[in-house]
Amino acid sequence: MEGILGLKLRMYLVILLVFAIGFGIIYAFMLYAGFSIVFIVGIASLFFIAQWLISPKLIAWASKLRYLKDDEYPDLQRMVTELAKGANVPRPRVAISESTEPNAFVFGRTRKSSTLVVHKGLLTVLNRTGEIRAVLAHEIGHLKHNDSMIITFVSFIPMLAYMVAESMLFSSIFGGLGGRKNNSAYLIALGAGAFVVYLFSQLLVMMLSRSRESYADIYSANTTKQPECLASALVKITNNDMTNPVSAKQQAGTSTSVRALYFLDSYSVGKDVRELKSHAKEIKRLLPDLDIDLLIKRAERDSKSIHSVFSLFSTHPSLYKRLITLSEIEV
Repeated sequence: MEGILGLKLRMYLVILLVFAIGFGIIYAFMLYAGFSIVFIVGIASLFFIAQWLISPKLIAWASKLRYLKDDEYPDLQRMVTELAKGANVPRPRVAISESTEPNAFVFGRTRKSSTLVVHKGLLTVLNRTGEIRAVLAHEIGHLKHNDSMIITFVSFIPMLAYMVAESMLFSSIFGGLGGRKNNSAYLIALGAGAFVVYLFSQLLVMMLSRSRESYADIYSANTTKQPECLASALVKITNNDMTNPVSAKQQAGTSTSVRALYFLDSYSVGKDVRELKSHAKEIKRLLPDLDIDLLIKRAERDSKSIHSVFSLFSTHPSLYKRLITLSEIEV
């Protein structure tokens, strides 16, 4: 498994690549359409600013959250305050979601305006204070690393590619772009190419999201000095999601944009059976009560299914990779 330096390097390279793609899209579209750079960048920026301004309100609405008063859930609020102070970041507002799905996430335009949301299901499934603290530390890690803002910025590039693809395909119907008459077949080809760029850049954003989740896991383990608590929380939440049909229904109705912020997305699946087997002893040492053979069987089953393809579009690393990473952390 890669170390923290390798993880950071990969994240920076992905960010550079995504923005290079974005610059290429703007340049190519501007060159072809004959539009000024001010017009293209201006329109794209308006979409981005609108997304940046509106998205927190949409997330709050979709999550049906309720902000806590000072005297509610005092232990939970105390842990958030302590962890934020330790990370040297502004304390986020704490909210509760009535969802029975065990999860948590943090969102906001800036660190100062951020909100940390805890699902009621998380407080039910995780019956140990150490596990809840580990999950909260993971979310504070996202806040410290500015993950919400970074993912919002890089997600703008796939959106831009999609806008260009839509523009080209729309213009092919009406016979021109920027006042020019063009061959419809040529425009369709350009639109299809832009759509391929959209898919590729979206995969890069998903890859970046998975890297930043691993980074937050490492931060949590190093902060709490108890990687086994985070590992235990991951296993409990995953098992609950696989056996609780109510949670499954709630997940199906949750938007992808919100799920990308979650502590754990149970749509993520693993295919790293060989790596899991080679780290079985370390994982068993981390979680002595874990049925490692059952975990390996589940990984083998998933690796042979279509789920292994879906994992490319996952916003989170597989449970197996996260457990392996945590098992290698020395605190």
